[in-house]
Amino acid sequence: MNQDDIKLIYFDGCPNYEAAKHLLLQSGCKFEEINQGSLPDNHTFKQYTSPTILKNGTLVVGEKMGSKLGGCSLQLPSDAEFKKKLEMQDNQSSSSSGLRGF
Repeated sequence: MNQDDIKLIYFDGCPNYEAAKHLLLQSGCKFEEINQGSLPDNHTFKQYTSPTILKNGTLVVGEKMGSKLGGCSLQLPSDAEFKKKLEMQDNQSSSSSGLRGF
């Protein structure tokens, strides 16, 4: 099994951060936590809602905003929906031409 690059992007006080972290822990995957408050003002990850989950650079949960003001991800998927989204990312990656990975 290949090593996926999974990131949980959040800001301090995010009401859905713990629930998103729980989804990742329940899925059994390894992930990196990135606190937007510790990033420089011009960092790309500040453009994402909190929480956001990226897998190999592809959005799984959350949204990318048009500004660096961020925002909240109001609805998180259920455990089953989240696992399905992660699997969909795996399927997209394995069905790609090999020139571009997710």
